[in-house]
Amino acid sequence: MEEGHRSQNENEEESKLDSEQDVKQRVEEQLCECNEIMPESDNEIAGDENSEISWEDIEEERGSSRHKQGSYSETAQMRKRQRLLKELELLLLVKDSKVQKIREELKEYRKRMESLKVQRNKVEEDIQEQQTAGNIAALFRLRALHRRLCEELREEEDLYSNTVMTLQENEHELFKVELEQAKLVRLHEQHKKEEEEYEVQRSLEAKQRLEAHEAASLQAEKRIKAIKTQPMQDIKVQKMEHRKPVENARLHNQKAVQFLKESMARVRQEQAKKELQIREDLEKRMQSILSLKKNIELNQENERAIQLRRKAQAAVKEKEKRKEAMIIESGIAHRFMIYEKHQQENEKRKREFKEQQDTSKAEIMAKILREESNMEKKKRINWALFPEKAKSLDNISGSREPREKLQEYLKNICEDNKFISINEQNEWRVPSPDYEEEATAGQNRLHQVAESTEDEDEESLCHPEFSGLWNHEQKPHKDEPIKKHLGAGTSKMEQEIFARHLEKQRSGIVHKQVAAGREFKGCPFYSKPGVIHFQNFDVGKTYKKRVSLINASYGIAYCKLIGISDHMKDFIEVEFKPPGPLSAGMSCEMTVIFKSMQNKDLEGELMFRAQTGSFAVPLKCTTKKCDLSVDKTFVDFGPHVIGETVSQTINLTNRGAQGTYFEFLRLNFTTSVSKEPRSEQTTSTGNEENNGKDLFDIGHPISNEIKIGQVTKDMIDPFSSIKLPIIFLPTDPGYVQADLELVFFSGAYKNISIKVQAQAIDVPVWVSDPNIDLKICMYDRLYQDAICVHNRASIRHQIKFEVCKELRHHLEFLPKSGYIPAHSSLSFQLKFLPRKSLPEDAKIYFNEETLVLEAPMNIWVTNQIRSIPFMIHAIVTCSDIEIDQQTIDFGPCSIYETVLQTVQLRNRSILSQEFGFVGIPEYVDVQPNDGFGVLLPLESLSLDIMFNAKQAKEYNFELICKSEINRDFTIFCKAVGVLPPLHLSHSRVHFAATALNDTAIVTLHVMNSHTSRNEFTHPVPRIGNGEIAPVGPTSFEFVVPESSYLTIVPAVGTVMPGQKCQVVLMFKPMLSDLEVQKEAVRMLFRAEETRRILEKQELESSAKSEQDSSNKKKPQSKQKDLKEHSSSSLKPQLNTPFKPPDPSDIAVDSDDYNAALASLLRSFKEQFHSFVIPCFIKHGDTTSHKKEGFPPYSIHNTLYLEVNCPTVAPPLIVIPCNKRSTVNFGENAVGKRVLKKVMVQNISQDDLDLQATVLDPGGPFQLLSFLRALQPGETQNLIFSFTPTESKLFYESMEISTAKANISLVLTGYGVAPKVTCSVEKVLDMGYVLANQKRTMTFQLQNATRLHVMFDVKLKSLSYSKYKDQQVLPLFLTSNEIPDHLVGTQNYGGQSVFSVSPIKGCIEAMQTQEFEVTFSPDHENQYYSDVIHVELFDKVSHSIQLKGAAREHLMFVEGGDPIDVPMKSLSILPSYETMDVTDVSQPLKSILLSLKSVKSDNKYTTASREFQVGCIQSTHAAGKKSVEFIIDNPQAVHVQGFAIDPLRAVVEAGTTRTVTVSWTPHSEHDALQIISATVKMSVKGDITENYQIILMPVVVVT
Repeated sequence: MEEGHRSQNENEEESKLDSEQDVKQRVEEQLCECNEIMPESDNEIAGDENSEISWEDIEEERGSSRHKQGSYSETAQMRKRQRLLKELELLLLVKDSKVQKIREELKEYRKRMESLKVQRNKVEEDIQEQQTAGNIAALFRLRALHRRLCEELREEEDLYSNTVMTLQENEHELFKVELEQAKLVRLHEQHKKEEEEYEVQRSLEAKQRLEAHEAASLQAEKRIKAIKTQPMQDIKVQKMEHRKPVENARLHNQKAVQFLKESMARVRQEQAKKELQIREDLEKRMQSILSLKKNIELNQENERAIQLRRKAQAAVKEKEKRKEAMIIESGIAHRFMIYEKHQQENEKRKREFKEQQDTSKAEIMAKILREESNMEKKKRINWALFPEKAKSLDNISGSREPREKLQEYLKNICEDNKFISINEQNEWRVPSPDYEEEATAGQNRLHQVAESTEDEDEESLCHPEFSGLWNHEQKPHKDEPIKKHLGAGTSKMEQEIFARHLEKQRSGIVHKQVAAGREFKGCPFYSKPGVIHFQNFDVGKTYKKRVSLINASYGIAYCKLIGISDHMKDFIEVEFKPPGPLSAGMSCEMTVIFKSMQNKDLEGELMFRAQTGSFAVPLKCTTKKCDLSVDKTFVDFGPHVIGETVSQTINLTNRGAQGTYFEFLRLNFTTSVSKEPRSEQTTSTGNEENNGKDLFDIGHPISNEIKIGQVTKDMIDPFSSIKLPIIFLPTDPGYVQADLELVFFSGAYKNISIKVQAQAIDVPVWVSDPNIDLKICMYDRLYQDAICVHNRASIRHQIKFEVCKELRHHLEFLPKSGYIPAHSSLSFQLKFLPRKSLPEDAKIYFNEETLVLEAPMNIWVTNQIRSIPFMIHAIVTCSDIEIDQQTIDFGPCSIYETVLQTVQLRNRSILSQEFGFVGIPEYVDVQPNDGFGVLLPLESLSLDIMFNAKQAKEYNFELICKSEINRDFTIFCKAVGVLPPLHLSHSRVHFAATALNDTAIVTLHVMNSHTSRNEFTHPVPRIGNGEIAPVGPTSFEFVVPESSYLTIVPAVGTVMPGQKCQVVLMFKPMLSDLEVQKEAVRMLFRAEETRRILEKQELESSAKSEQDSSNKKKPQSKQKDLKEHSSSSLKPQLNTPFKPPDPSDIAVDSDDYNAALASLLRSFKEQFHSFVIPCFIKHGDTTSHKKEGFPPYSIHNTLYLEVNCPTVAPPLIVIPCNKRSTVNFGENAVGKRVLKKVMVQNISQDDLDLQATVLDPGGPFQLLSFLRALQPGETQNLIFSFTPTESKLFYESMEISTAKANISLVLTGYGVAPKVTCSVEKVLDMGYVLANQKRTMTFQLQNATRLHVMFDVKLKSLSYSKYKDQQVLPLFLTSNEIPDHLVGTQNYGGQSVFSVSPIKGCIEAMQTQEFEVTFSPDHENQYYSDVIHVELFDKVSHSIQLKGAAREHLMFVEGGDPIDVPMKSLSILPSYETMDVTDVSQPLKSILLSLKSVKSDNKYTTASREFQVGCIQSTHAAGKKSVEFIIDNPQAVHVQGFAIDPLRAVVEAGTTRTVTVSWTPHSEHDALQIISATVKMSVKGDITENYQIILMPVVVVT
């Protein structure tokens, strides 16, 4: 579309602008008329001001005279102002509405920009999702959409910036209109005030006359009233007399209350002092902490500075090495070395001076701060020694804190230092003498400061930091001035009372004012006016001004005048009476009288004191001055024909009260013959060249084209203006420039420079716009423009347009020729219709690459040889819209789905073009914006063409895209409609917002409605116009995309005709393992960073403490080495890089994984995913396919299910958090109960009511806690128990449901039957032990399971059921067999014979536990026994029979058949230790051996038996250590076939010897004959015992 022509909106805007401009012109004309009338009155004011009357008197006289001499001109002027004011109001409304409209447009632009940003962010999120999903087609589409959104956003930002600029311009114009309106309103109000004052004056005079007449009548009335009111006055006098005693009583009561308040105030003061002391202690601690922090920061900065200095030194050394090498090569080493030496010395001096300066600054500052802190401490401690003195006016106005003075002084030193460095850098310049003096003075001052600081440092090193009392003169005691004041005869109590009152008076000067709990801070009184300013005074005159002081505090306040600035006391007088108490908002007045004695400006202040503090009112006295200005400093005459005379004026205005002489001069004059104005560079260079020359040099010729008028020297009066004419007489063609200057005498005002520019033209006919720009044009489109030709001459001229032959078919002027009247203009019409042949016809003027047309044209003037050239510029472009696909084949399309094809539209033009798809069929949709839009220059836009078949047939159609210039672009389309044999009940599923780890379920159906192949009664399933699908069972299969967290049950099935199959779709969103592992790596990295920061801080603090301790011991020269050592020791520990683990290395069951999962669940943001699930269809049953792989499905009959899955953060989480919310009890012994605690937390913003499903009552799991409602952020502990009943894996799930989501807890545990083996099988024989001695043996229990086993060892002899078990018949009466659980003989002393250690404990998994059994009998017996029960998990697992025998002597014999009863006897056997062995014969002990020989085939086998003779090892060292046994007379039994081996032997302590007895019957022995034999054996140890061995042989015949 053409940009060179104006649209209708632009015409409307121009018409509005024209109307506004007309209103502006009328307003400006009327303002000029008002200004012409106003100078007369201004001159009168200026003239009267020179008199001795004050300005206020002048205003009063002027107002009275004006009202007296009111004329018709004033009323006309007033009406004109009112009319002008109304027009300004209208203009103001127009401007205001325009500004509001632009602001609304700005709001719309902001909304669009925000919506575009939201769309862009959403598209970026979709791009990330599609990248993760790997959908390349959607990714390209989204990227194109993202680019388009970015471009639209950029365009909106450009429009927004342009609109802001227009808004600023309109607001500026609005401000101007408001300013003019305010001026007129002020004049109008002033006029109204003057009229009102005149009316008031007249009314006052009338009132005065009335009052004179009414005075007499009033006096008469008063006399009558006095006679009537006399009795009433007597009654009032009596009442007043009665009030006096009442008031006296009230006053006494107030005094008592006042005394009570004073006592309470003293108590409060003491409490306040204590609180102040506590606060001071806290402040001291805080200051020490802050100083420690500052020292740490200073040390860090010093370390950084040292490192940087080292780097700089290394770099300098490298540079020096390179320079030396280059110098040696070049051969000028000697001269360079000398130069380098001088340069190094200079740099060294600079560095030393800078270091001295810095150290002196720091030391001076530290010293002053120390002195200030010491003085503050002294004032706090001895406050009575430092009374506050009233500051003088000079001190108040000019006093500053010493710290500020020090900062100014240091700043001056720094500036001098900069001055010196600049002087050193610019040594090549020739400085002025003053400059050198200032530089030398600055250097001397710096040296003096450095020397003084060095002296102070030396003094501070020699003398103590705080001087003692002995260095000062004795000061009088604080009581001495009190004594002097009271006299010598006063008592101590009177002195204390006087001192107390004096202190109270001092502290009561300034009080804090508190109202409604707020303390007043600020100036208590404000003055009106804020500054007392005596302006434009004359010497010798007296001026008065009234000033109001307004109470700005919260309550009643007093004010008192303290004084005036010292330098103004001779000129200022103040008439001020203290007003007493003033309420808040009340005011008092004072009169300030100024007597001018000298002609100079004065500044000071009036100082007052109030009860809340002091304040001052500024006071100024200024002399008469000149305030000169010109209305313009640049005068542009514009182009004029040679021979004309043009003049312009400059208004010089003096707004000051002092007049001055001025001179209007011309400095220089430049001319240029060229037609183009000279650039700023040439003028600037010319000025630089002429700077050295005299401005008034007359050596070169001066042109007189630009002249100054008659006024060159004159006097300008106060408050007046003068017009200065400037004349331009063009003589030569070209540009003319001149510099003029207004010079004022006696330095009254700075000179004002004025620049003048003009152009002289010798051609009378000219074109206003020699470069006609047609902007951007399209081929075969008509464009028009107007060319205005002007005539400067005084005669008419005939002109004719000439078009070059190359453009005659494309360009035309109407009319081609014409006459221009004198001093007039003529407009011609230009018609431009570019053809497609323009690039070939006008190759010279048209650039095919840039598409720019530059055609030179000429205008011929009669009687003039030279033509008037002008240039036509245009950019010619095409109007084509390129479509990447001319034909689109949608292919087979199901009637239940929509097929999308993307088409790329590209604008080949460099102009934006509107387009739209028209005549679209009902089964086709084009998006976005329904196929309508705008293509930007050279922009490509993607459009989605969606086809939705209505029935099964073949489609052929066309899509027409029209441009705004009515050009058509056609797309040919074809498609095939498909009706599948199956269809879904819902083709789109929207899940509700599902929380992470929650499950959402949706049910839908797959339906088979194909029951007949009759195509005339109903639509039948087919592909296009192909064959009809057969009627019968139809199979389907859903293919769910990976990582979609969707599950379909059943995914494969068969549907019979007329039936439907239910399909369940489940959505369970979860966080992927990779995301959690990456988050775990990030958390590890953050933890490592925090750990390093803490370690670094600890190391720095420890290094700092070590450095401080070493600084106290070592001298200062070794501090740098310590710093370097500390910094070097820190670096290797902290610079080791942290290598984060690979995300895949983090185990899913690790703590890091669980922590990262909890973090992601808490910070999870809402997500939205959309998935498309294809459903493949096949005719027939699924069981008919027996081959591997997928069945042969038909692609054209495929159904698609769109699933929208929004995911939100879970409202409830389980702590500790794991992947599947599993509560794992691990392995537990069967029958043992284990408790586990699980915490749930509400991480949502709402209250949650918890409910849980019921666990299996007969199962091993139980919930022991009650569920309750949780508030946001609240937690609850859930306690579960696990009691396995058998050895297997148990698994059970429980769901905790809320209103928003559900959480499933999985309870798992494994029951394990403990498997523990014992190293002893049933019996543990302890052997023989001497009575009252011990023997220890061990056995082991081995845990063969992966479970820790708790054990408990119990002895049966110590059980409660021991006596109950013994209440039965003896075992030797019931059976010959001895059971394992027998508890035998026990000790007489009551202690247990057997003891076991340990009795309780835990056997770890796959470990062995050793037990120690101790046998300690206290008397002799062979039948000690007990039973050990090993209980595992409160059940007996092993029983071990303990046996042992005890003797009182070393020897023992065991073996043979039992002869006696294995039960303890009721009588106690006598002990051999108490009997005399020699007197009593030892009883004979028997050993019975039964021998069995077997007779078979008349042969006898040998029968053998054994018994043992042993020696007990004693713990006592004394006594015999061996035993000897002898068998007496063995020959008697040898005859009967018995053999004994050995017959004699010695048995060592702790060993046994086996004696074997064998019997071999003779061949003639009778098997039925019973024989027996007896052999004696004596055993010798500590005593001798005799045994008889009874042999009982038996023959068994087989």
